[in-house]
Amino acid sequence: MLYEVLTKSIIAGLLASLACGIGVLPLLLRRFDPDKHTGLGYGLAGGLMFAASVYNLILPGLGASANEANLTAVLPVIFGILLGASFLWITDSFLSVERLEKEHWRKWGSKREILIFVAMAVHSIPEGVAVGVGYASGELLSTKLGTYIALAIGIHNIPEGLAVGIPFRSAGASIMRCFWVAFLTSLPQPIAAVPAGLASWFFQPLMPIMMGFAAGAMIFLILLEIIPQALHSERPVRIAWAFTVGFCLMILVQVVL
Repeated sequence: MLYEVLTKSIIAGLLASLACGIGVLPLLLRRFDPDKHTGLGYGLAGGLMFAASVYNLILPGLGASANEANLTAVLPVIFGILLGASFLWITDSFLSVERLEKEHWRKWGSKREILIFVAMAVHSIPEGVAVGVGYASGELLSTKLGTYIALAIGIHNIPEGLAVGIPFRSAGASIMRCFWVAFLTSLPQPIAAVPAGLASWFFQPLMPIMMGFAAGAMIFLILLEIIPQALHSERPVRIAWAFTVGFCLMILVQVVL
């Protein structure tokens, strides 16, 4: 049984990572001109990321403790959000101009690209844990809980891949680079699923904090880098609309698909 849980968790995580990479394919459309639509692209990406933070991380984090008192359920998520924001703040401080000018750092891209990669990779960890815990719990309860969780994560990874690809494409990256960056940001899912499947009893209580942590890092990134960068090249009202459209798109993915 354990072997089956681990196998399913790894395969599901890899398919979810592939879905994230596939999400960059809309960037092949000729209508998306990075030189003209950079600001709007960042606004759209910000909306997608923010909706993912709320609907895929914060709300499920609160639901994971639904059997507890309201305040008891909320505090671990809030604690995680503050930890995640602090983590990205420290990462931002670490990536100083002097450090990024060194050759071994330049190959990873700009400061913004590194922060996006870090935040989205962190966001994938609790998702992988959720898949592993889901498969382990499903085996014990004779349900397909893990499959349902993996399918939901794979579907919402598609617009998340787009959110990752837009900033990189706007910075001049090729479609293949965008694909691999999006794929790699989701790779922590199958990696995290393995220990979660082995010790679901340990990871399950930590889910609210982990989900809050990932959400805090993403929200901090949106406010620190994504929106300010968008405002450099586009009017605020157009950025607001792009953000709103991205937010609504992610909601549609959650509800319709």
